[in-house]
Amino acid sequence: MPENRQFFSSYIAVIDRYLLKEFIINLLAVTGVLWLIFVATRFARYLAQAAVGNLPGDVIFTLLGYSSLSALDILLPMATFIAVMLGLGRMSADNELTVMFACGISNTRVIRNVILFSGTIAIIIAILSLVIVPNALSGRYELEQKARISADTTGLIAGSFKESKNGEWTFYSEGLTDDKHEMINVFIEIHKARPLVFRANKGYFDIDISSGDKYLVLVDGFRYEGRAGEQNFTITEYQTHSLLIEKGQETQVRERHKALPSDILWTRGSNRDLAELQWRIASPIMAIILSLFAMTFANSGPRKGRYAGLFPAILVYIIYSNLLGVSRAWISKGILNPIVGSVWVHLLMLTILMLILNKHKIYRYWTYYLSGKETLKP
Repeated sequence: MPENRQFFSSYIAVIDRYLLKEFIINLLAVTGVLWLIFVATRFARYLAQAAVGNLPGDVIFTLLGYSSLSALDILLPMATFIAVMLGLGRMSADNELTVMFACGISNTRVIRNVILFSGTIAIIIAILSLVIVPNALSGRYELEQKARISADTTGLIAGSFKESKNGEWTFYSEGLTDDKHEMINVFIEIHKARPLVFRANKGYFDIDISSGDKYLVLVDGFRYEGRAGEQNFTITEYQTHSLLIEKGQETQVRERHKALPSDILWTRGSNRDLAELQWRIASPIMAIILSLFAMTFANSGPRKGRYAGLFPAILVYIIYSNLLGVSRAWISKGILNPIVGSVWVHLLMLTILMLILNKHKIYRYWTYYLSGKETLKP
């Protein structure tokens, strides 16, 4: 510890350490609050699914761990934005920034510390969004699918008939194996104009990870089609036979695509893949630009309070994130060239930022040209 303090004392000045410490404390506090809100919401959702039998209770906390880790790349840009705004807002309300500027510390030095802080967090966000979060999403997705299969299997009552939700087929199983993963002596009748009956020694549920389609796989059985006594009545013996039980939803396909590794997205190079990849790259860039925006909202002026700029800050974040979402959709649909991608959004926000930072100069020049004066007072 003394060596670390000596290192920071040698290379980072006292005022810089003070600013960075203020940002880090606010970052930890804001991230903790946002993370707890997210975890509580997700935990309630998993409990609701477990209550209706769609999810086994023993996987809730594992899924919660995957979900909380995958949310960090979304929470950290927002937390970095709010941390800088709260830190500088408090210092502005307590006149600390005024004293610093009076002592010869320029606004450029404050900007340098903001960029140093947000740039460090942006590197962490980049590692999360490009490497760690896709792996966490992949683990969560596969665990959710296996959990749904387990819930479907253990929810069956041995020796009783069960009808499908749409009433198209009737299912019967004599019992389950010891590991509760397979069914014994399965009977299925599909209600069609031409009767269709399946019988198998064993059966189990399976899900196609890529599409989310749910199948019932029958092992060592017979397939009876037609009515007994008819000439076209057929009996077919099979080793394995798969029946589509439930079609995968579009949300499952999107979740699976979000879980693909970044190198695979780059290698395949389709519009949808590049849209997802640029979405991941946008998060760290967004953190830096939003932190610079926070400086403009932190200095709210005298007699306005430290939270006066919170509403416009939230508005800027909503506009920024929605524009990135629109750009992602346009790239995925082929409306926007992937080369342009979401770069236009970042350039637009940077342009707005420069206009806000130079609003006093712009106002003076605008007043000068309207008044027609020959000289411009500084």
